Amino acid sequence: MGLLVATIQRRQLRMERSNLQFQLLLITKAISQAQKSTNELMQVGTDYESDSLITKRLQERQYKFKLLEESLGLQKEEIQTRLQEIDTELKSVDEMIKGEIQDLFSYGSK
Repeated sequence: MGLLVATIQRRQLRMERSNLQFQLLLITKAISQAQKSTNELMQVGTDYESDSLITKRLQERQYKFKLLEESLGLQKEEIQTRLQEIDTELKSVDEMIKGEIQDLFSYGSK
């Protein structure tokens, strides 16, 4: 019975890890896009005078992109932490499965 439970738990952990890795990929792409947009705004902003309305709006957008980057960075860190936790749990479950299998084969020899 323990082998079955451990196998199910391992499968669930692997599925969660896969989902988190996909989320991590999406967040990394979003961060890259936000950085690209910020850089483009900085280049466009050099074409206008520093006190113009357009420059102020561009600076506001740059600020919003920076906030987005920070928010995504925090989400990325949380996901990476959870991935490390899952890897630790998977190692534990694998050891449990190995132990259960060894018990099954050693049961007959006792």
